Amino acid sequence: MNGDDPGGHPGGEPGGDDRGPVVVGVHRGQARAVLEEAARLATEFGRPLLCGYVAEDSYLTEWDRPDDVAEESLHPTEVGAGEGDALLDLSAAITAALEQTGQPPPRWTLRLLAGDPAKALGRVAAEVDARLIVVGTHRRGFSNTLENWLAGSVGARLTHDQRRPVVVVPVTAKDRATPTLG
Repeated sequence: MNGDDPGGHPGGEPGGDDRGPVVVGVHRGQARAVLEEAARLATEFGRPLLCGYVAEDSYLTEWDRPDDVAEESLHPTEVGAGEGDALLDLSAAITAALEQTGQPPPRWTLRLLAGDPAKALGRVAAEVDARLIVVGTHRRGFSNTLENWLAGSVGARLTHDQRRPVVVVPVTAKDRATPTLG
């Protein structure tokens, strides 16, 4: 899905540009500040924006042995009705958020990813030779605190495992009070 081309682009390279995009992790309920900062950086670098949404029910694919993980589980080509609706809603929310910044938005795509969020974002960034990866700080709440305690912060894990820059956008209480994605 794309702000300019509904069909997206093969290989996840928005616009067919040979320069790597800025990759941003997006999810429903995320503060717009993360997307807005990623769009600003993409525009400043003259790069397209690749929004990566990790399917919420795909986390366990990363726990399989590497020789047991099917390509389909890492790069879903079919989505269930719930995920399809979520992607459509998220695409509309991204379009609205980028239009409301008052700046011309960069070319962008939305890509469905699977697996552990940090690994999935790192994997797609490597595949498209991303310029950098942008994520936000974790959400508040008991379940999110427990998830971060068990699995670790996506931003922290990316900074340890990547060779490309990782930007972690702080999400303040003020940002949490503003409209979110989806």
